[in-house]
Amino acid sequence: MSETFSNNLINGTIYHLLNFEKYPSFQQAAKQAAINNNFQIVLFSSDFNVVFSVETRHTVSIEDAVRTRLDNADFDKERKGSRLDVRGLETYWGPIDLAGTRYYLMLADNDKFYTQDEMTKLAEIIELAMGMWNYVPDRDPAAELIRALRRGNRGLAHTLMDELSIKETDFSGVFVIAGARKDEAMQRITAFEADHGLKVIKIADTDEIVGVVLGTSGMRIPDHAAWRKLACELTEFGAKKTFNVMTNSGVEGICGAFQLINKTEAFVQFIFPYRRSFTKFELALAANCVSICMNENDGSIKRNYLDLIRPFSEGSDNKSRQLMETLEVFILDAGLSSSKAAKLMNVHVNTVQYRLKRIREILGADITANTIVPGLMMALAVQRIEKEAGPF
Repeated sequence: MSETFSNNLINGTIYHLLNFEKYPSFQQAAKQAAINNNFQIVLFSSDFNVVFSVETRHTVSIEDAVRTRLDNADFDKERKGSRLDVRGLETYWGPIDLAGTRYYLMLADNDKFYTQDEMTKLAEIIELAMGMWNYVPDRDPAAELIRALRRGNRGLAHTLMDELSIKETDFSGVFVIAGARKDEAMQRITAFEADHGLKVIKIADTDEIVGVVLGTSGMRIPDHAAWRKLACELTEFGAKKTFNVMTNSGVEGICGAFQLINKTEAFVQFIFPYRRSFTKFELALAANCVSICMNENDGSIKRNYLDLIRPFSEGSDNKSRQLMETLEVFILDAGLSSSKAAKLMNVHVNTVQYRLKRIREILGADITANTIVPGLMMALAVQRIEKEAGPF
């Protein structure tokens, strides 16, 4: 019985795939082969964005298949014919190289007619046919969209959105993850998507994973605590910094979010050295500090801020340095908590409280007052940037 199915599958597929007289392109030949032999084809880029697909049954979405694949830590992504059950649908995966570029091919056996060996052979036939047709997959429009949005190329972004059937109202935010190991991080991000009902398009560029979050009907907007938890988990996979900016302001909002990350990603950790996850709140502060450090308005704004902490920054004695360090940690790192500041500085809490008392006396102001904290925070942040990066 298996041999009969094998003959029918392979012969029927070859009949269509290599019928150069009947079909004008590989895509049309592949579509007819899949329809007549009851299987499905999806070709992914290395970032698992779809570049070609033939769906002959819609019981499982491509997004479900990708999430199941990426969420399966034991899955062998380099072995051809690797079998994976996706909500009852038998799928088979394997890498292929076309024109020197790595892709991933997924085949689905609609009715569990075929064996794993038969589906592996089918994948080999399809790969061979791609070569004989000189088929080169279309560029990855999802990856191009992400790059266009990050560059602020709004015109190209709108063109690609039309191609991908994405509307302005679909956009919900962006994220950039720096330094993480791609495969493991993608698995964790995929699980995060499923947890919150998100739809995400993402790419791995150099040492970064860059994504755009799209809204879905069942979407539960992740709060900052959820993103920080994800960032903490990604550090196990090598992530050095994680940025996320949630916005529903269409293309303008997404381009602005990427611009905010682009402007601040090299500086924000100078301000917050104990953090690895940054949201639009930290990034907005960092962006303002960078503008101030670039001596806009002839440096007068920077001088106004630095004057607020001059009694400590100009002191060369050890006590002045201790007071400055305590003020920095208390305001920028400890959230105005003397006990947390003591822990970060590895000193007794009484020591921190004594120093804070001296700082209040020297400044003549309550450093926890709502009208005082913003100015001190900006001044201390500017000083930290210039201490680490040098004068602009």
